[in-house]
Amino acid sequence: MNFMSEDRDSIWMKRLADGDQDVIAEIRDHYTPELLLFCQRMVYNEALAEDIVQDVMMKCLNPGGGGVPSGSLRGWLYRVARNRSIDCIRKMKPEVRLSAAQSSSNVWANAVVPLDPTTTPAGKALKEDRARRVQEVVDAMDDDLREVVILYFFQGLARMEVADAIGLTLSGTKARIAKATRHLRNKLNSLDDSSV
Repeated sequence: MNFMSEDRDSIWMKRLADGDQDVIAEIRDHYTPELLLFCQRMVYNEALAEDIVQDVMMKCLNPGGGGVPSGSLRGWLYRVARNRSIDCIRKMKPEVRLSAAQSSSNVWANAVVPLDPTTTPAGKALKEDRARRVQEVVDAMDDDLREVVILYFFQGLARMEVADAIGLTLSGTKARIAKATRHLRNKLNSLDDSSV
């Protein structure tokens, strides 16, 4: 996150704390698309993700609904979305992991390896295959590693924002990101070696 985003979020948080109702629409318009993508990646269900994001926005942005954010506004919204997603996953855990194999590949493919329209058909096929492999590895990860991969690599949150979202210290978050990175690298290397 850059300085302008931090400054904007600080202004929004102050306006929210002051009870300014106009800021709610601004925050909702700005953060709903990225929270929706995050929730889709967490629960593998677009309709459920929309419900979660709507619930998060209502809880967080309505007066008295979610309290005052601690840390960054973005990290706070992600923490609430993460917790709500985990609640939903726990309620339907067996079905979620089964649906992961059938999840919409468009939720992952463009974030994993953006397709270059000038690439040859063979290049596009290689990129799509790599995106599929990354999706399979991420889907198979333990939930604690999978969520940091999604937050850090796919959603583009800063380490401190990831720490806010998952409720760890910055050093704990860095360690978890490093562990997830090693896991991804090892699994993807073994997939690459087995396909040769």
